[in-house]
Amino acid sequence: MNKKTMVAIGIGALAVSLNAAEANAMEKGTISASALNIRSGPSIKNSKLGKVYKGQTVEILEKSQGWYKVKASNGLVGWGSSEYINIGSSNENNSTCVSTGNAKIKASALNIRLGAGISHAIVGKALNGETVSLLEESNGWYKVKLKNGITGWASGKYIVKVDKQSTDNTESQQTETFQDKRGKVISNSRLNVRSGPGINYPVQCSISPGSVVELKEKSNSWYKVKLSNGLSGWATGRYISETTEPLTSKNQSSQESTPSKNPVVDQNNTNNNSNNNPTGSVNGSEIVSYAYTLMGKPYKWGASGPDIFDCSGFTQYVYRNAANKSIPRVSREQARAGQLVDRGNYKAGDLLYFDTNGDGAVNHVGIYIGGNEFIHCSGTISRPDKVKITSLSSAYWSKAVLGARRF
Repeated sequence: MNKKTMVAIGIGALAVSLNAAEANAMEKGTISASALNIRSGPSIKNSKLGKVYKGQTVEILEKSQGWYKVKASNGLVGWGSSEYINIGSSNENNSTCVSTGNAKIKASALNIRLGAGISHAIVGKALNGETVSLLEESNGWYKVKLKNGITGWASGKYIVKVDKQSTDNTESQQTETFQDKRGKVISNSRLNVRSGPGINYPVQCSISPGSVVELKEKSNSWYKVKLSNGLSGWATGRYISETTEPLTSKNQSSQESTPSKNPVVDQNNTNNNSNNNPTGSVNGSEIVSYAYTLMGKPYKWGASGPDIFDCSGFTQYVYRNAANKSIPRVSREQARAGQLVDRGNYKAGDLLYFDTNGDGAVNHVGIYIGGNEFIHCSGTISRPDKVKITSLSSAYWSKAVLGARRF
């Protein structure tokens, strides 16, 4: 082999090497967690090397079982959970276009997320048949706006575009208007009254069992009710029975009030059996329903409500107000209270406890809501977050969960 040939081979090998490195560096990710631990290996058991923060861009070097080996702009190299690293989230890597019009949800409950992918945090839910406005489209995901004002991304697999006329016709067929009709609350616990016909709408107040209210409209099994204090709102028809009884008087002690300190029910879970509960005790679905009313409340270390929480302050507040159940204040003590639940046999309303530091100690808690998801107040002193819903199936949380307790 002559010298020219060797030089040519060397240059070609160098070009291949440079091209491979360039192709690898082109795959980038954006951090979606408030602060993501970077570890020496692809497991929470490996030691921490440092942190990267929300919005920071990193290079993806390797992938292994739900973990990415990344390189940060400051030179930090290590492994982070893929749940909190969104590949191709920058504009140049996304195929995004404006999408306008209306669409119908074709899923029992569709998660609405912060970004276009399942790794993004859940900001709300849309129910089957609900109409949403389309704003953008990106790689099989739609950015949508719900009737309650929530804006976020949902999988296009469960969204069917409709024209405005057909949407209007469908809605008019599903809506009834009443004159001089009354309804009686037949639940054993207080019933939420919301600003719109669905559990995604904010709770305005709650009404007592046995209250008789005016019925103004009906839409998709939800009643628009008018209370004796003049307030109007929506309540699920599951716990309202049409009646000819006289309206509840303003002066009656069982009249409506704000929901913050009373057990409440809602059409949040089809397994809710409050009507068949002769003791009137609060079940897991009612705990979850109450927890939902606190969605988006901010995290602050040491806070226990009613408008700011840390993780254990949130769970203590929910159990106390939804179930009249007193539990310890801090997470490690909450994890020793109640009845131990076998791993994987969780039910809605169970308290989940976690080790997020990888040292075997309990340092985080949340409430299981069903569907392998939990609601919790997430955050740290330096990186506060909020009350939100997270998947227990993710690589990170499935390893961090230590167990559950039932009260």
